[in-house]
Amino acid sequence: MYLSLIITFLLLMGIIVAGIQNSISLNLKFFTWEFQLSLAALMFYSALIGAAIVAVLTMPKLVTRYLKMRGLKKEIDELKRKTFELEKKQEEKSY
Repeated sequence: MYLSLIITFLLLMGIIVAGIQNSISLNLKFFTWEFQLSLAALMFYSALIGAAIVAVLTMPKLVTRYLKMRGLKKEIDELKRKTFELEKKQEEKSY
């Protein structure tokens, strides 16, 4: 977990440094739209869009893992309850 946090921080710092050093203005054409923005803003928005795409693509896996974990917790609770009941019955039989 800490390794991914460190790598993310280093990548973000690289983007920030590159953006500060490359603050020239660009004219962009996308189909019929025309934009004028700095190279730093372009790099920032590209990184932001990339992060959003990665988040959307990993969401199904995270939801599946969460649902599986929730089911396993319910199963553990049920097994603990059954174990408690069986121990209680065993104690009653031993008297």
